[in-house]
Amino acid sequence: MIGCRTLGSGARRTLVLNDWICDTSTWDAAAPYLDEEAFTWAFADLRGYGRSMGQRGDFTLTEAASDVLALADAFGWRRFSVVGHSMSTLVALHLAQHAPDRVERTVLVTPAPPGGFGADEARLASIRAIGRGDDESRREWLRARLGDRTSAGWVRFKAARWRACADPEAVATYAAMFARDGLAEPNAPVRGPLLAITGERDIEPMRQRAVTQFLTPLCANVVVVPLADCGHYPMQEAPPLFAGIVERFLAQ
Repeated sequence: MIGCRTLGSGARRTLVLNDWICDTSTWDAAAPYLDEEAFTWAFADLRGYGRSMGQRGDFTLTEAASDVLALADAFGWRRFSVVGHSMSTLVALHLAQHAPDRVERTVLVTPAPPGGFGADEARLASIRAIGRGDDESRREWLRARLGDRTSAGWVRFKAARWRACADPEAVATYAAMFARDGLAEPNAPVRGPLLAITGERDIEPMRQRAVTQFLTPLCANVVVVPLADCGHYPMQEAPPLFAGIVERFLAQ
């Protein structure tokens, strides 16, 4: 069973998943602003991250989706909403496509393209090397990824959390999910309501325009909310604003 922590005791049940370089502690800055009376939040760490560090596996999309459903079953949650972030938006989309009887609403935070980024083997190997790399190589990648909009301390903080809460081999293996492979069926429809939150200081393929283009064909009930001065981590860059957007959608 993958590890998780829960917050709140409300009737609206929500499973929150982690991104590629960190566990769900990424949500710590937003947690004080979440409604604990209306919602029960389960912050679930995929194999190799946080409370699931040391758990072996294939580190694939289908395995991750199965683990999420097993966790929901353990809670006795027949119906729930799911929130994915970056890499795990593909897990959330897969669940929305293939388990519509389980998933009520889906939130995608800074989502990856459903078909993946189309990396060739050389590029994938480079990304995997970063996942296995030392702290300086990771900081260099983060500086290139996050830009100079925020402080140098932000890069140091993210690199330290990466080291502390993610198994390097799991990070390296999961890279294929978003960098190359994408969804098992990238064109399969999503019938339930779908919210995407983008950071308009993120890389171009994860901004509002691109995200709207790749999600609209999948779902007739999709809303894309752009955050103008955010990058890839809106739950850390604008916590109370971000929490409000997520909760209003989930409460509809």
